[in-house]
Amino acid sequence: MQIALANPTHIFEVVHFFNVNLDRKNSAVFSDEFFCPLGIKAAIRRKQMIVATVEGQVVGAFRFYRKKTQNKISLYQFAISEVYRGQGLLKKMLNTINDLPIVALCPTDSNFNEYYYKSGWKLQEQSNVFKIWVFSNEGR
Repeated sequence: MQIALANPTHIFEVVHFFNVNLDRKNSAVFSDEFFCPLGIKAAIRRKQMIVATVEGQVVGAFRFYRKKTQNKISLYQFAISEVYRGQGLLKKMLNTINDLPIVALCPTDSNFNEYYYKSGWKLQEQSNVFKIWVFSNEGR
């Protein structure tokens, strides 16, 4: 398995990967932008997409933004192929960029908050709309 920044040759495959592995009915998928091929293409060109590949096939991907003024990284979207779920792949992928704390938003009423809790993310704050989770290498 290889984990690296996506490059322009990955665009078509990453767009397809998200379309197959993100479910529009999942309560954690709160924006149609998660499926926008132009947004995915732009993230790859800006070097803001990490992919995990096995034999050249994408099995995991996430999109992120470095927030330099806030000294953190925002995890915007991610998906893991069903075959690789439950194996800690997202953590391995996040560790490739985890020089700053990584934050993720999840709708407050989403069952997906349980994933963040069980996989070691820390709840930073909560509003009526979102829970903000933090992943950090500190103490790991």
